[in-house]
Amino acid sequence: MKNLLVVSCVSDDIKAPLSMYLMKNYLSEVVAGVEKYASELDADIMYLLPEGEKVEGLNGDVRYTSACSPTLTNPYSVAQVLGGNIPRPMIQDEYVAVYEDKAVSVVTPEAAYGIKNGFNDKFVAVNVGEKTEIKKATVGQIVGEVVALEGTKAVLLGGLKGTFMAPAEAAELKLEATEKFSSITVYDSSECMVDACVQLMNQAYNASCGKCVLCREGTSQFRQIVTEMTTGKAKSGDLDLIKEVSELISIGAYCPFGQNMTKPLTSAIALFPDEFDDHIKRKTCKCGKCYKAAELYYIDPDECQGCGDCIDACPEDAIEGKDGFIHIIDQDLCEQCGKCVSACDEGCIKTATKLPKLPKKKTKVGKW
Repeated sequence: MKNLLVVSCVSDDIKAPLSMYLMKNYLSEVVAGVEKYASELDADIMYLLPEGEKVEGLNGDVRYTSACSPTLTNPYSVAQVLGGNIPRPMIQDEYVAVYEDKAVSVVTPEAAYGIKNGFNDKFVAVNVGEKTEIKKATVGQIVGEVVALEGTKAVLLGGLKGTFMAPAEAAELKLEATEKFSSITVYDSSECMVDACVQLMNQAYNASCGKCVLCREGTSQFRQIVTEMTTGKAKSGDLDLIKEVSELISIGAYCPFGQNMTKPLTSAIALFPDEFDDHIKRKTCKCGKCYKAAELYYIDPDECQGCGDCIDACPEDAIEGKDGFIHIIDQDLCEQCGKCVSACDEGCIKTATKLPKLPKKKTKVGKW
């Protein structure tokens, strides 16, 4: 069987868009590395690029695809795309992916550049706000020399599969040739880390190929849970649930993306526990980015009749009180379903983006 070496330029992490940068700025080095590797494999060469992209001076067999996925370093996933199918990896290490009677191998432009020039150079995508800058660094150089971290709140190393770190710790780390150091995303003091995780989980959900249940459902549920943290609907046990499910996903997901996509969220929780607690338990965001559209339910203590109808209607047992006493909604348990509103004939249950002063202990009706 003949061999086919596919240069995958569509497998970048959204935080580390390095492949097309190298194709457009270091094409001769990439091509030389590809040709050297192909010679060792005795393989034909094919370049797989995103639709709409053009690389001046690139010759040979060039294909385009609208499917851009982190799984496209997996030979089976690449073979599926070339055949017009959805990119989904094969987990067996010994499996030989075949396209047009050729055994498929995959190399990225970054790896091809390293094959040509050695692996002492390191290209890093530095993300600050909406701006991304690709920098050429040296393996062994510390992160603090690549990007200024003074006044920074947090650093995400490794993009959608990465880890949040404190700036002082990240600054002293030495760059390695691994993918972990392909992107450095900086968050300043104005950033809400819960909101940042919402964006990351949305991106992870969109990047998931959907093949394995753990990644497909994990990204979906995690983005829902962290979104609820920013809208006042989170539950007190959500953090424990995330940690427990993350451990299962890291073991059982099919590919490196699925196994690691939980790391940004779990590392953010570990680094900023108080910030997550504020969102879940106190329904507050010190950065002022969340809860702008959230309406929290509360029982007006001046109007409550202490009838108990709302208690009976609440499916979460989130309302405390007894006959003749002002009822109180436990905001940690309330899911804003609105069933209590329908049950209250007196119209005592109202909404607000900021809760008014409410009783903190049992208070008889009419005594507030």
